[in-house]
Amino acid sequence: MSSWIRVTFDPGKRPLDAVERQLRAALDDPETERRDGTLVWKARERVDAEALTDLGVAAERVLVIDANDTAMAGSGTLYEFVDGAYVPVDAMAGAEGYVGRDAVGYVQREHGFVGAAR
Repeated sequence: MSSWIRVTFDPGKRPLDAVERQLRAALDDPETERRDGTLVWKARERVDAEALTDLGVAAERVLVIDANDTAMAGSGTLYEFVDGAYVPVDAMAGAEGYVGRDAVGYVQREHGFVGAAR
């Protein structure tokens, strides 16, 4: 079984460089990539609102996709940064066979934010 977690930061009005600097200051050599004006972090352990807030990275929105290739499914949670903390605003448990891509598509349709599934 393998699983992966992708955390996509939407910087909003902040510079993407500032978001990346904050993430790199909070973590020891995080694996990241820039994609379409967002920063994607390949997390190694589960990420929730508390973990995001504790990182100290201020981005307008964050999409966390947690996928598993044994079940071929994934789930996604969209967070917004409100008053210095991340709060969940929407979530979707994806269907078997989509490996999180359906959750990414849902957030794109409903919230206009394109995250990364892999």
